[in-house]
Amino acid sequence: MSSGTLKGRGLVPGRAEGEAVVSNMAFTFAHGVDPATGNVTDVRSDVKGSEVKGKVLFYPFGKGSTTASAWFLETVRLGNNPVALVTEGVDLSAVIGSVMARLVYGKEIPVISGIQRNIYSAIKSGARVSVDGGAGEVRVSI
Repeated sequence: MSSGTLKGRGLVPGRAEGEAVVSNMAFTFAHGVDPATGNVTDVRSDVKGSEVKGKVLFYPFGKGSTTASAWFLETVRLGNNPVALVTEGVDLSAVIGSVMARLVYGKEIPVISGIQRNIYSAIKSGARVSVDGGAGEVRVSI
């Protein structure tokens, strides 16, 4: 995808811009991201070794424990969080973590869901994206 606008469902409002990190597999922050660095450590992840700090993280759906929201919040506390999350299916851990990030640390991390999976193969990691969580829109530009 060279550029365009994707429409989904805004779950947590906010605006963010950043480079895309695109996983085509289920994703979790619990034991999957090192909060101290923002690096993906999950050996089963297709983006293992990538850094999520300051990035817009795309993944189809969450997996694993409900503690993922606590891991996400710890990543926020340490300043190594993604700036936005974009998913196909609703990841409640991501929504809870993002809402808590706003309440506890005053950080706005938009979450958008409902982006079709075929988009994940069209958007490449490294693409520049902007997210409007209130409108449920993702703008992609290369």
